[in-house]
Amino acid sequence: MPLDFEILGRGIYTPRQAARLIGGSPQDVRRWTRGSGPSEPLWNAYYQEIDDTAELSFADLVELRVVRALRRAGITMQAIRYAIAFAQETFDIEKPLSSKKFQTDGSQILMQAIENDGELVSLSKRYPGQKVFAKVVLPSLKNLEYDRGHVARWRPARTDTIVIDPKRQFGTPILDEYGVSTETLYSEFQSFENFSYLSEIYEVPKALIKDAINYERQLDQASGKSSV
Repeated sequence: MPLDFEILGRGIYTPRQAARLIGGSPQDVRRWTRGSGPSEPLWNAYYQEIDDTAELSFADLVELRVVRALRRAGITMQAIRYAIAFAQETFDIEKPLSSKKFQTDGSQILMQAIENDGELVSLSKRYPGQKVFAKVVLPSLKNLEYDRGHVARWRPARTDTIVIDPKRQFGTPILDEYGVSTETLYSEFQSFENFSYLSEIYEVPKALIKDAINYERQLDQASGKSSV
């Protein structure tokens, strides 16, 4: 586990936690950040550089979310590697997929990557970079908030009441106004199944309790886990 001062403000997630938040699998998360067999990782996760641990930072989490969107669109790992390297070289940004610059210039980056992927000549005609970015990647970037060009927080639900902020509770999803973990509320609800009770105990409006429960249920559904 990284030292406390290295965690503060950066968030910390296990591969399983990260996979649940992005709707992917722990295996993919590990492969993309730690490599698999002869395949090198797409990048070395922040804490790996410090303590060779599998835990991930908030910036890693956001980049993994973008990679998952690209993979679902049929973009190869080769093209994604090129896109990351191209963006790093062009914009001199260590974490390009989680940067504000990627939000504005991502279609150009993807087009360049696809056109330089020898295995994807046909794919570049079917899914040009601009189309992939606009329909697949951009929606996953719209609910991110930036500070000085770097991603600062993520509002993952359809409501703006929930936030993932690495400077608050190590980046666990919380109710923004009250700072209560949605996971904690979900766990409590599974035990008591009473919105009014939770609202009284945590001093949180019942409507926000429902927002938290619905969000956690959506995470379960996306990861294939039953919420019953």
